Amino acid sequence: MNEARIRRLIDQSISRFELDLTNFIVLTEAATGYYILTPMIAALAGAKKVVAITQNSRFGQVTDVQDLTEALASQWEIDDRIDVIFSRKDKRICNADIITNLGFVRPIDKPFLQRLKPTAVIPLMWETWEFRPEDLDLNECRRLGIPVLGTNEHHPNLRTFEYIGYIALKLLFKLEVEVFQSKVVIVGSGKFLEQTKATMRSAGAYVTSLNTQNEGVLKSTVAKKAFHEADAVVVVEHHSRRMLIGPNGEIDADELYALNPGLVLAHICGGVDRKSLESIGIHCYPDTFAHPGYMSVATDYLGPRPLINLHTAGLKVGEELVRARALGLPALQAELAVLRKTPLSQGFAGYHDKLGADL
Repeated sequence: MNEARIRRLIDQSISRFELDLTNFIVLTEAATGYYILTPMIAALAGAKKVVAITQNSRFGQVTDVQDLTEALASQWEIDDRIDVIFSRKDKRICNADIITNLGFVRPIDKPFLQRLKPTAVIPLMWETWEFRPEDLDLNECRRLGIPVLGTNEHHPNLRTFEYIGYIALKLLFKLEVEVFQSKVVIVGSGKFLEQTKATMRSAGAYVTSLNTQNEGVLKSTVAKKAFHEADAVVVVEHHSRRMLIGPNGEIDADELYALNPGLVLAHICGGVDRKSLESIGIHCYPDTFAHPGYMSVATDYLGPRPLINLHTAGLKVGEELVRARALGLPALQAELAVLRKTPLSQGFAGYHDKLGADL
């Protein structure tokens, strides 16, 4: 980890988004990889205290995460403002002003929400269309008067979606596919599909895109011809949770192998059964595929910049929500005020727009 560059990127991002968490308490996660940086960002932005929750996972043990977090915080002279905790029942959670929705904080369920202070706010570190009810009880938030807004990843200072195609490039290089002059089939929909297609074409690939908004598209004659001729498949479906490739999917591993035994598959997100593909001889990357609705690899796979910028922006949405609540605004009015004030924030389609927000 290039700590000097990372610190420079954090300082630049805090300045760019004018993040000021002075006198606020932030609850986030303590994690591995570049996710170690979120509590650092909050502390460097002036937070009075950062409570960072962690737990054992396939990425590391709690003691290792604690040691790494405390070592980096000490090096940057912010260790007095970061507390690593191990239990969702820790009383320090109840004091938080800003609660992020990152992995070890989740699920933000009814019992958890009922322990928060009345003026707490929740900024989502992604766009609202990615909302998953199993991760956050949004109805309980609204019942309790806890404001929740997303982060606009299309903001010109973020442009998060433009990294997706570069993630696909890196995955294909890992699979020893040159991309340039290679035939690549992209399976997905929405911005993920469009951005990956644009990046692959700019890299010199011959691209066929299969839009999974059209149910059954992978069974089509066009799809089968594309699979037969392709060097690689990239799956980038982040909207639908249905099985696409594998048992009970639109196409199974046997059929895909019969069409092209030399095919490789790179997975960012979408319903794909990796085990069935590997067992028949189709090479896949990464080594573990996330369940539909989640990403196998996110933008931090490329480097620290996209994560730093996104989490700084998300904390800025949280800051604005806290400041709106401090003016005495109830939750909904605080959300609407922030939506009108900052294009970094994002409301829920079909909810905030109907209530008069300029989305």
